[in-house]
Amino acid sequence: MVSKQEAVFRASVAANVPVFIKGLSGIGKSSVIRDYAIASRRHLESVVMMHKEKSDISGIPSLNEENHTTEFAVPGWASRLIDARRGLLLLAEFNLADEDVQKACMNILQERQVGENTYLPESVAIVLDGNPPEYSAGAVDVPGPIANRMLHLDWELDREAWLNGMAAGFPATETIVDADVRPERLARERSLVLAFLDAHRPFIHDQPTDPSRAGGPWPSPRSWDNAIRVLSRLDDSQVDTQRLALVGLVGERAADSFMRWRIEAANFDLQAVLSDPSTEDWSSHHPSKTLTVLGAVASYATDRGELATWNRAVEVLLHCAETTGRKDVCLRSARVLLSRAPKGAKIPRRAEDTFGPMLRSVGAWQ
Repeated sequence: MVSKQEAVFRASVAANVPVFIKGLSGIGKSSVIRDYAIASRRHLESVVMMHKEKSDISGIPSLNEENHTTEFAVPGWASRLIDARRGLLLLAEFNLADEDVQKACMNILQERQVGENTYLPESVAIVLDGNPPEYSAGAVDVPGPIANRMLHLDWELDREAWLNGMAAGFPATETIVDADVRPERLARERSLVLAFLDAHRPFIHDQPTDPSRAGGPWPSPRSWDNAIRVLSRLDDSQVDTQRLALVGLVGERAADSFMRWRIEAANFDLQAVLSDPSTEDWSSHHPSKTLTVLGAVASYATDRGELATWNRAVEVLLHCAETTGRKDVCLRSARVLLSRAPKGAKIPRRAEDTFGPMLRSVGAWQ
């Protein structure tokens, strides 16, 4: 059985969101990462940060004799990862590195840039590990701009599993296949997050002023985008696992507010709504629930790019507007849907009459 922390770790890797595993010395963090690399058939490159200089990360300036310019050379570890079919970069003992070495990782963590104009492929996952500063001499809080680029996962020792493994032998690691995200799940999570943030706008960006708190998870457009990608790869029924992931991305306060709000807002079946809009009791919805459902419908239809799905999505919006009389609640999704119509689509006259005047009045549609 996969533990909550393992499920979050795997989802983060599958979503290509860098994950920072923090825990006490000697509990097996590095072993977990190595075992995962083997089980998922990824080539592992471990870069021990406390032994590195800035140039070991960003590359050493070298002369391009052809055009007589200098460029940052691609480090050997990055070249091997690029050549591998699938890879995993481990930035080990990350918070023991000097601050300028940590800052050299900023482009790697977000843009995946190594060297001058070279990028790690999407087949390469990025993982960091380290010890809490209060338990490790020399360890420091990660600067806020770097901390906000990753999922923070406090790793705990499973004492029962360790005792059983030492007594009877640890089970062989089974092959791990990263789960592909389903389009409807990604659309659902995106709509939930956007509807929540629309109603709780201070949580869109709330960077702490305390450096120690800024060195952990906090809400920003970047971390919410990462949250959407990770949540879409977690079991929808495992609420505790979802919360653990969110806490590691946007912090405890924002995560708990979102999870409380989600209980009501997430209660809908996207495919059922597309098949028959009347399955939802639109008149009894809180506006935030309507925003969530319609946002998922519009996002899913535009991501799919299929004419039949787009037509069904338009019918959902029209049904909601006509049933509730709340055209204003439908406008954001209508704008997305009507402005991103697939090839061959014809905007129905009903949609033109229902949404056109309001969208034009705010300059959102021609």
